[in-house]
Amino acid sequence: MKTSVIPHRVADFLKRFPPFDVITQPELLDLASSGRVKFHQLGEYVCRQGDPKGQLVWVIQQGRVELLAEDGQLHDVLGEGALLGLERFSGVGACLYTARTASDVILYGIAAASFESVVARHPAVQRFISAHSSVSGVLGFSRTSWLDAEAPPMDFLRARLTVISLHASRIEAAHQLIGSSNGVAAFLCENGNPLGIISPVDLCAASTGSARLAARPCPPAIAAPLSTRAIVREMMQAQAEEIVITADGTPDRPLQAVLTASDLALFCGHNPVRLINGIRHAGSVAEMTPLLQQATRTSLEALAQPLDVDDCCRMGTEIISALANACIRLASAQVLEAGVDPPSAPYCWLMFGASARGELMKPALATIAAVYDDSGDAFQAVDRMYFAAVAGEALGWFHACGLFGSGLAWPEGSQPCMPLSEWTRLYSETIRNPLSHDLYARREFFDVSPLAGDVSILKKVHREISLELHEREMAIMLLANDTLTNLPPLTFFDGLVLDLDGAQRDTFDIEETAVNPITDAARVFAIAKDHLTPANTLERLRAAEADFPEQAAVFREAAGAFRIALYYRALAGGSQISAAALGRFDQRLLKTAFSSIHRLLEFTAATFIPAT
Repeated sequence: MKTSVIPHRVADFLKRFPPFDVITQPELLDLASSGRVKFHQLGEYVCRQGDPKGQLVWVIQQGRVELLAEDGQLHDVLGEGALLGLERFSGVGACLYTARTASDVILYGIAAASFESVVARHPAVQRFISAHSSVSGVLGFSRTSWLDAEAPPMDFLRARLTVISLHASRIEAAHQLIGSSNGVAAFLCENGNPLGIISPVDLCAASTGSARLAARPCPPAIAAPLSTRAIVREMMQAQAEEIVITADGTPDRPLQAVLTASDLALFCGHNPVRLINGIRHAGSVAEMTPLLQQATRTSLEALAQPLDVDDCCRMGTEIISALANACIRLASAQVLEAGVDPPSAPYCWLMFGASARGELMKPALATIAAVYDDSGDAFQAVDRMYFAAVAGEALGWFHACGLFGSGLAWPEGSQPCMPLSEWTRLYSETIRNPLSHDLYARREFFDVSPLAGDVSILKKVHREISLELHEREMAIMLLANDTLTNLPPLTFFDGLVLDLDGAQRDTFDIEETAVNPITDAARVFAIAKDHLTPANTLERLRAAEADFPEQAAVFREAAGAFRIALYYRALAGGSQISAAALGRFDQRLLKTAFSSIHRLLEFTAATFIPAT
């Protein structure tokens, strides 16, 4: 029947819920006047899966509606203010789920054509609607990131460029550096291409020789137009506080300007590269601790929306890596000073787990270990003493900086620092006998990245892992099965979290139910395709997208869900999240993310677990 409810009353109701809360009052009145009111008793069907899209979009005014999948499985539970019939906005011409009432229900129907015109006029409404079907590339958050600050203008950078002649004396170079606006100067080839850069520190460090011999090689090059985000990425990747700017972003074109981290900080207010380098070369806890605190603020203040997760995690990873390297360096100095002989065998320091996967945005106790090559004549038994001592002292430095935690549990018969033969044994026994050696508990030892030393040693470990995996598929099957250990919640309803089994809770652990399932599934696809490096979860998902192009959407949505999970974990300051504290838009994003995770896990199981 035609609605008999006063349009103003309907408009006031709609205004309480997104996306109607951003629509103007005249538009709300038009929508309220365009529709109908419908009443359903308990157990009635509002629509069935496959029904063609209707002329109305329904808003639940009162009651509870369950969405059911084709097999009758509960997909979602909707309450006051929720919308039905949004499939039309994702290009679907039919209902995706069956909607059945779980109580007496009153629905407000608004004309779909009128609503579509409103959606077209309001980007915020578009974002809310799109969040019902996809979490890939979602925007719409009110915060801003300093990574989106305007980069220094090219005219400004050109005005600060100082070029020193290749034949300049040290005194001449010193005078030019004193007059440099940003503390660096460039050497150019005859054709104007950048050859190298020099700073006062470089000049002082080289006590003899010409100024040209004191210069550093050309830093990374980028092209205009510049963005703060791209500059920070380039500097962090190269661990450099300077980059050069050329026409095509390569050092094979004439130099246009030199951009320093300090130049950038004048415009964006942050200098993450200087902070990270300060941590990496710190000589005491008194120096490291405030730098870690400032670096943490810098990373978290860059997080304005889920799409910032990549850059914030990159910063967090570099912070942890710099701290770990500093702790190892300081620990090594202590051990050598105590009279322990330095190692004679080649070695590599490694990082495992979440820090190796690059999914942390702030400092944490890293799980570090060393592998040293005992296959050659250089190895001596006393090397064991050195690495064990350094690992112990490094842990003490982490603790002195206020970082505690359990880290990964080392398997029985293993320890943080072992020769190559022992690492080979650890991985071999785990892959050959995954049940008796608890593969699930050891799974994060397949997430490893190098910290310092001879990276070729890690490559030897990876070769041994690859050989074992090629001969035994049972390990991959078990890892795939174990991705089902922790599942996301089903939905949110009435301030509670609803699980698949019907349980209701006030809070949920986003680490356990969202981050870990994606991490575990991405690891399975990486190991199955022999992608042992990199360990980063988002990069593993991108690789899986290329390996399984027919399911590319599954991996893209999983990557979006992963960013959303890390975003809300960072906002909460931990893994426990209260359902009641989440807004409607937040709940909608997380619900769609949960669905994306379920699809990823289903595809993982279907791909690697044989049907019975």
